[in-house]
Amino acid sequence: HKEHGRANRERVVEQKAEDSVPHGTCMTMCPAYELRQREAQNRLHMFEMVAGTERDRLPRADVSRAVKEYSRPAAGKDSTRASDLRPPSVLLKTVCYLVDDIAGSSTFQPWTEVYSFVFDRLRSVRQDMIIQRVSGTDCVAVLEKSVRFLLYASYRLCGQQLQYFDPRINDTHLQECLSWLLESYRDGKHQHQEEFQALSLLYNL
Repeated sequence: HKEHGRANRERVVEQKAEDSVPHGTCMTMCPAYELRQREAQNRLHMFEMVAGTERDRLPRADVSRAVKEYSRPAAGKDSTRASDLRPPSVLLKTVCYLVDDIAGSSTFQPWTEVYSFVFDRLRSVRQDMIIQRVSGTDCVAVLEKSVRFLLYASYRLCGQQLQYFDPRINDTHLQECLSWLLESYRDGKHQHQEEFQALSLLYNL
């Protein structure tokens, strides 16, 4: 009987923990509040501006191209507002945009600028995932694309000066993504699992 009571209590605690995990409601790649703020403070990246307004005193934000930037968790700052968090499907869409449309484009130059933009925005995607405890197939897909990007960057930018590309920082993020990804594979079989397990071994030889 005691055992039964304890199991019930544990379930209640688990449910409470689950209920306290925020679930994002932001359906755009960048929350509206941040977009207005960065537009007013002239803090938009050139990849996020409405074409033709780049040289204006305050360039306008292109909602279809602006992406939430990474911000350090600060004391007293609430990073768990649902309206500022993107649900898993939007996070995956954001990563596809960053990796396929920005990093994979031949028109965005120089590539060091592409790298710093995509690197920062991918970091903010992972931040949203951690806050919401995202797991499952969307989580795996986001991490796989992130690992591909960081691996490719380490190859493409290895000859760059430190101010444009820091291999140590890139490596730290790559290792974090890889270990999270390998951990995520434990909950079932995934299509690219063997490829990434092999990549992890090769990269860490």
